[in-house]
Amino acid sequence: MSEGKADTKGKWADLGPRVISAVVLVAVGAFEIQFGGHGFHVLVAVICGAMAWELLRMASPEQRNLAFWLALAVSFAVMATAYLPRGLSLPLLFLPVMAGIALLARRRTIWVFYAPVILLAGLSLMILRDTFGARWMLWLVLIVVASDVLGYFAGRLIGGPKFWPSISPKKTWSGTIAGWIGA
Repeated sequence: MSEGKADTKGKWADLGPRVISAVVLVAVGAFEIQFGGHGFHVLVAVICGAMAWELLRMASPEQRNLAFWLALAVSFAVMATAYLPRGLSLPLLFLPVMAGIALLARRRTIWVFYAPVILLAGLSLMILRDTFGARWMLWLVLIVVASDVLGYFAGRLIGGPKFWPSISPKKTWSGTIAGWIGA
């Protein structure tokens, strides 16, 4: 096999798993967005917990148990916002943030800035779906997907200098700009 063909295959090696996971996420996500309610709230809470877990695993990889418990706290806090009055649920969102500040051994600043974004995004998604319905939620999802897909393909096809190698080693400037255009 020539070196060019091997290089091309390597460039697209992750496309198959990405497509499979996209099909599963579209099926589950579309169903939950369409029907809303408890299932959608659980989905959002689980996704927020997963995002918090990933953030903590990058920020403080040596604290695996703490990452699990804080991610679980994020999920519960997001879920609670769907069922408690806003006056009670909004302060509850900041309990996992405060716990992270108290318990993280290092890189607390990353947690302080990004954990509230994750929590408020979860709350916002639930409010958007519950207030405006499936159509607006699907529109938001389509914008995000368009941005992600354009960024992926432009980055792979055009290539170029890396955008932020220490955070996302494969992300290029061309993919980043295409993602912005897609949004």
